[in-house]
Amino acid sequence: MRSKMILDSERLLEEELISPTEACRCFPGGRSRPALERYMRKGICGIVLESILVCGKRYTSRQAVDRFIRNQLHTENERPPPKQGSIPPSELEKRSRRLGLPESQ
Repeated sequence: MRSKMILDSERLLEEELISPTEACRCFPGGRSRPALERYMRKGICGIVLESILVCGKRYTSRQAVDRFIRNQLHTENERPPPKQGSIPPSELEKRSRRLGLPESQ
């Protein structure tokens, strides 16, 4: 049976391993244990918190948490700006009248 590596677990072995509970405190404002487990399993926006299974227990590292946070920042900066004004003003006025809303000034 082949062993399964989760992401780059070789690198984690060279770093300071911490439990998920300890990793919760590494996030600004803290995070809950279930949130951290979700970050390790599913991730956010395609970015997964690196983790490793050692003797049946899951660990991550302070460095992995730092990389995870930095990658989140890069992902946030690359998102396109939200679309604005997708409904023409004339259509908004029609909808407002239909709903009985006061007219915009």
